[in-house]
Amino acid sequence: MQAQALIQKIATSEETKSYLIQVLDAFQNMDYHCLNDLLDDEAYYEDMKKTAFIHQQMQIFKELRKKGDTHLLISTNICTGCLCSEPVFVFTGNNSGLKYAIYVQFTEGEITDIFKCSEQSDWLDGMLPF
Repeated sequence: MQAQALIQKIATSEETKSYLIQVLDAFQNMDYHCLNDLLDDEAYYEDMKKTAFIHQQMQIFKELRKKGDTHLLISTNICTGCLCSEPVFVFTGNNSGLKYAIYVQFTEGEITDIFKCSEQSDWLDGMLPF
C-alpha cells in the first residue's frame, strides 16, 4: 500500500488527513522542531512526555544525518511484531537505506500516539531497543 493510500484509509476527516501529512512530512524532513510545533504538548508518545519523545527523535535524526541522509523516503509495511498486522509508515534514509518505522494510533479520528515499530526499523543510536 502506498503511503497516500494508508493516509486516506486511517485518517477519517480532511482535517486529520492534513495534520497527519504534516506530521509525516516532519519525519521525512527529519525536522524535530516542526514535530515539536505539531504534536500536543500534553500528550504522551511512546509512554514519554512530548519533550522526551522529541529529544529521542532529534537523536535518531542526528544519527541518520551522520550516515549521510538528507531526507527520508516514505513507504508502508505491515507490523509483524507487537502490532501484528497493523500498517506502519516506514521511513528509509535516502543515502544509508536505514529504516525507521512508526505506528500512528488514532482514537475517535484524532492522533493519540506515535511509536516506533521495532520489527520494521533498523537499530540506530538514540533508539530504545523496543
